[in-house]
Order: sequence, then C-alpha cells, then structure tokens
Amino acid sequence: MAEEPHEDEEKKDDDCDNSAAAASSSSLSTTKFIVHEAQETSSLHRVLQLHTKLCLLDSTLAEELGREGSHAILAKLIRFDLQSEMDMAGIASFDIEEEDADAVMELQDLACEIGSMSSGSFPIKVFPFTQDELRSRLPLHFSVSSVPSHNDVDCQQHHILIHQVTARRQGAQEDVGFVMWPSAVALASWVATNPSKVLGKRCLEIGAGCGLTGLATASIFTADEKDQESQIILTDFNETVLQNADRNICLNGLGGCASTTKLDFYEQTGTNIDGGWIDGSRTTKEPVDVILAADVICKPEDAVAAANTIYDALRPGGHAYVISADSQHRFGVDRFYDECLRVGLEVEISNVSDMYEGALVFSSQGEDGKRGIEQCSGYVDGMTLSFFHLTKPQT
Repeated sequence: MAEEPHEDEEKKDDDCDNSAAAASSSSLSTTKFIVHEAQETSSLHRVLQLHTKLCLLDSTLAEELGREGSHAILAKLIRFDLQSEMDMAGIASFDIEEEDADAVMELQDLACEIGSMSSGSFPIKVFPFTQDELRSRLPLHFSVSSVPSHNDVDCQQHHILIHQVTARRQGAQEDVGFVMWPSAVALASWVATNPSKVLGKRCLEIGAGCGLTGLATASIFTADEKDQESQIILTDFNETVLQNADRNICLNGLGGCASTTKLDFYEQTGTNIDGGWIDGSRTTKEPVDVILAADVICKPEDAVAAANTIYDALRPGGHAYVISADSQHRFGVDRFYDECLRVGLEVEISNVSDMYEGALVFSSQGEDGKRGIEQCSGYVDGMTLSFFHLTKPQT
C-alpha cells in the first residue's frame, strides 16, 4: 500500500512550480525580438541589393522577374508591419529594439527602390512569359567581321550583343529605334573592313537606334592597342532608345570609348559652315570628323533633316558614311541625294551589293545559322541598300 506524501514534501513541490512560473514570466518579459542580427535578414538584404543592381543593368530581366512573382513578394515586404506581425503571432510581450525597426525599414526602402524602377505599374501582375516569349527577349548576337582580303588590317571579328526595346511596343515612326534594321549590319561590316576611316577620329552615330554600328566602331577602338583616345557618341532623339543604347554599351563593356546623348535632326539648321551641332540640352557641340548613319530616313522630311544634321555636325573636310534601304522600303530616301547637294555636301552613291562582291550583306553572322541581317526587322531578301559617302568641303 502506497504511503501518503508528507505535508512538507507537497509544499516543496509547490514552491518549485511557483519558482519556475515566475522565472518563465520574467524571461518572457525581458526577452528581445532580434531581427537585425538574424542571418536571414542579412541574406535578404543582399538579395535585394542584387535585385536593385539587376534592375539598373537589365530592365528586360527585371520585368521577367516581376512577372514571375518577385513584385508580389516585394509589395508584401513593403506592407510588412513588425508590431502587427508580433501581435498576430501572440508574442506582443517581446521588446522591439530600435535596430530591429531600422533593419526592417532598410529592407522596405530597397523594395521601394526596385519598385520605382519598374517600366510599368508596380507591382506587375504575376503572369510569367512563355518559353517562346522569353527566347524572343534575349539579346541578339552579331558577329561583325571585316570582308576577307579587302581590309587594311588583319581580318577581325567583333562580337556584339544587342538588346532591343521589348518593354514597350513600337507604336509610331518615332519608335523605329526600338528594333534592329538591316542597314546597320551592312554599315557595321563596312566599318570593320575600313577601320582606318574611324581610328583616331571623333565619331558620331546619328539615329543610332540599338547602336550596332556605333558599338562595332567602339569595339574596333578597343581592339587597337595604339588607339587610346578615339571616342564615338551614339545619338538619337527618343529617350527610351537612348536608354537602351546605354544598356547595350554596358552589356558589351564599351563604356570607355562609347557614350550617348540626345540629338534631334529637326533642331539642326544645315547652315553651320564651320561645324557644330545642337544636343538635347540645346548646347552647341564641337563638330566631328566622321558621321555614321544607318536606316535613318523613314519619310521625306527625314531626308531634309538628316542632310541638315550631317552638314552641321561635320567639320570642314569631314566625312559621313550612310547606308539606307531604297525608297521602295524607306519613304523619302529618294530625296536624300538632292538634299545633301542643297546643303553643300559632296555625294558619292554606290549599291551595297556591288561593293566587295556583296559581302557586306553576308559577312556578319547571327544566331542559329542565320546571317546577321536576317535577324533584323524590315529585312526582305534581295532588297537594295544604297551607300552614301558624303564629304563636307573645306572652307
């Protein structure tokens, strides 16, 4: 038969229980809810920093991540309230340190910064791209090479990556620079075949669009160890196009010798004998030695404005090299010759197919066995491309 517990033993057990409860209560009231020291907080901060850099460098990939659901997560983080979350978890008695609140706010600031860089509304609706859509958004690869045995240096290849503007649809003629056009491929090959025409020169690409010709020129500068000073400025009037050109300069690592600025054909007068062109801030810039232009005429008025721009931007004795599809495919090109004569430029015209046995069209390669020119918008097999060599007479 079991013995009844003694009274003093029961009292001892009660004292132990009360002490444990008191200790537990005291611990709960003094415990601190630590966020800023957590490894997860540090990892999330690093991820958000990388996401911010990605948005700055690659808006296309940033949009794809948003459509995959990153924006929904960022929006949730922005709305996060630490005190409310603690109340819901039943741990309201935990202390919130100032460092914890600051750590959460820092994460939210990064999330807001990412959201502010979204090209559309924020947050983007979760709606992932299909595999075919993602493939179409990848940068185009152009292997720009000189025509064998016709160049004044050893045959070289310049591998250029080109992002097109995919975040917005082309809605007007003003948006033609969103995509690649055929003449840029031919002109890039011509520059690669004739590097002496640009090396050591101050160069300007007008109506640069995605910038293939200017980037190929910058790549030539980079490849020439003796040339440490040559620069090319890629210009356009469309801000979205200029942002994309900046992105392509960065993508190809050519920021040391290539830059962008705004230039509107329609703000040039065609009367600056000594040379000088007006940029987007209405500042008159120094004339250049060489101008490059590919498929810059889409309507008759463009022919007038392009001729004015070339005359103004060139120094006396400077040269411009222009390639354009014929008037059957580009309205207004048939006026370009007369407009160049009007402003006082000397003009020589050649059919690109007759130059280097037609190799300018075929020498640059693209992806999946395609010729580089076949990756471009508006390309029609057998289309005629015209090469204009323009010279501004010495004063």
